[in-house]
Amino acid sequence: MKKYAKMIFTAALLLMLPVLLILSPQAGQSVRDGLALSFRAVLPALFPAMVLCGMIGELAESVPLPPALTVWITSHLCGFPLGIKTLSRAYHRGLLTHRQTVRLSACCSNASPAFLIAYAGEAVLGSRRAGILLFTGQLLLSLLLALLLGAFTGGRKPEPEDRALLPVVTGSIAQAALGSLTLTGYITAFAVISGLCRSVPGFDYLYGFLEISGGLAALPKGPLQLFLAAAMAGFSGLSVMLQNGAFLIEE
Repeated sequence: MKKYAKMIFTAALLLMLPVLLILSPQAGQSVRDGLALSFRAVLPALFPAMVLCGMIGELAESVPLPPALTVWITSHLCGFPLGIKTLSRAYHRGLLTHRQTVRLSACCSNASPAFLIAYAGEAVLGSRRAGILLFTGQLLLSLLLALLLGAFTGGRKPEPEDRALLPVVTGSIAQAALGSLTLTGYITAFAVISGLCRSVPGFDYLYGFLEISGGLAALPKGPLQLFLAAAMAGFSGLSVMLQNGAFLIEE
């Protein structure tokens, strides 16, 4: 089955090559749009928080709380995909069981408060209150799911690593810079897909389920905008799933 899936995927990629050649002006404009979105809206809202959350993630084991609860809190402070990275790191250090890790994975791929409040709320929806509402709803639903799954039970207490603070600070800045480039790459790649699919009726309502940053910006104004923004934040999008997968592969 996997063999046939790879064959079909490869054939689809080969078909895309002449499409990109024919539609190269549209693809080029989509690249410019993706880069503009990243540097004008997404990164200004997220980069400072990415630096701080990187430090929090590195020092999370110093928090005197159960590992599962620490990972859950960190995932909501740092957002995707750093929440999954922290979860994977805790599992490979033996702080979480496999069963507990699988259950927490359903609760730890969340948008950060900086993303939902500063970008989705203020930049896209034009309302800080809407962003706070989105974050509060996500937080409560994630907590309810974690409690229903019993994700906080089990595991062992962490043994804090004796780490110097300077490498944590400098490393977090470097990782935030690399993460910004990676995020820009995903946004731009999916902006090209969006540019080629814009002629499909209703695509603007589906774009956010592929890539949430560009999808939120493309949402038409109207009574469904907040509802669709909440649905997109809850699903996180194919782009975030790929980023989560990349962290899991690295670990």
